[in-house]
Amino acid sequence: MPYPKTAIVIGGSIAGLLQGLQLKRNGVNVTILEQDHSEERQSHASGVQVGPRLAALLETLDATGRPSSIPADFLSVAWRKHLRIIDRPAPRHMSNWGTLYLILRANFDGKASGVVPDPPSPGEGEGEVEYRAGKRAVGLTYSQDDGIIHVEFEDVNTGEKDIIGAEMVIAADGVHSTVRKLLDIPSEKKYSGYIGWRGVVPERLLTPETVEYFSNRLNFSLMKGAYSISYIIPTEAGEVAPGDRFVNWVWYFRVAGDSPEMANIFTDINGKMHHSTVPQGLVQPDLWVRQKEQYLEQMTPPLAELIDRTPRPFISKATDLDGTDYPASFFDSRLILVGDAYTAFRPHVGMASEQAAHHCWQMDRVWREEITQEQRDREAALFAKRFLLLNRFVGLTGMELWFQVLGTVASYAWMGVKHLLEFV
Repeated sequence: MPYPKTAIVIGGSIAGLLQGLQLKRNGVNVTILEQDHSEERQSHASGVQVGPRLAALLETLDATGRPSSIPADFLSVAWRKHLRIIDRPAPRHMSNWGTLYLILRANFDGKASGVVPDPPSPGEGEGEVEYRAGKRAVGLTYSQDDGIIHVEFEDVNTGEKDIIGAEMVIAADGVHSTVRKLLDIPSEKKYSGYIGWRGVVPERLLTPETVEYFSNRLNFSLMKGAYSISYIIPTEAGEVAPGDRFVNWVWYFRVAGDSPEMANIFTDINGKMHHSTVPQGLVQPDLWVRQKEQYLEQMTPPLAELIDRTPRPFISKATDLDGTDYPASFFDSRLILVGDAYTAFRPHVGMASEQAAHHCWQMDRVWREEITQEQRDREAALFAKRFLLLNRFVGLTGMELWFQVLGTVASYAWMGVKHLLEFV
């Protein structure tokens, strides 16, 4: 199957932009439909790991020359009050969602921003593109005679509907994927048993000693039945210079599902109950004060300072969505599920963007006819299953849920046995 002439990407976040940009660079005319209507997307300055697949893809696709990440050359582990029981080389790069999004938008449709004030011009032979914000997919139809998929969509503000068609549709609309629902694919997320208190702190609000402690490292802090991950990321404006950066942290904390405690935590300052995330600025102040008063003394001094000086924390549930038991492609392989729309991981090892990049590399091989779509789908399922289990293992170990850790290890071993048996 060669590269299509036209494509529609449903979902305009990182996974959708990566796919859209790759298609554009290969001469495909691309329309991205993104249901968020806001010009400035809300990112909470969330941390993103730029793994080897994503780094290689950005090297190929990014024409801005803008630094997208900050190196973290070591992995460090604190235990209880002990600052570092492990400190070893483990190179990686860390970014934030907003910086990466704006770099990709500059490349895709020339969106200017503080991160990329002068976007690159389209290259020779590239496809024509359009990023249509505030458009929600509401229907899919496939004409087998001419190989065209038609996407019906509505304007989220006016309700006005329209239809467009293309040879290829990429569903990159995330863990709450509308496309999964339209295709009647189960999309129930699994709650992990713990939540993540989260935040970012400007370096200028921290002591030099604390900034130095977190610098150039992915930091794990293991507490009693809880743990934290922290690392340095660019600002929302893409600043990467020391002194101008953010320190990003996530603190995983056990909360029983459907409990009164859960209901209280996910009720915001206006009395509204949130299903999965309480955004910045809406967390109950008294709740945050009590959380810190009860647990800061259990932390290392650098972590306690970091969390105590966080100006606007937010909260999210740690969940995952296993899509590996269901197809990844539909309509004669003209509709493909990618990124979190296919399988969503718990956030412990930062693999969401890496999976999105992996799917780009896979589809490029399909369109260059190096592998079949069936081979690609099997590879995607194995990749997803591996990292579902790896993320669960890391999270459950950090939370000291040892019985569940053993079950996850057994599942990983059995997955490996089944994979080997396929080739016997």
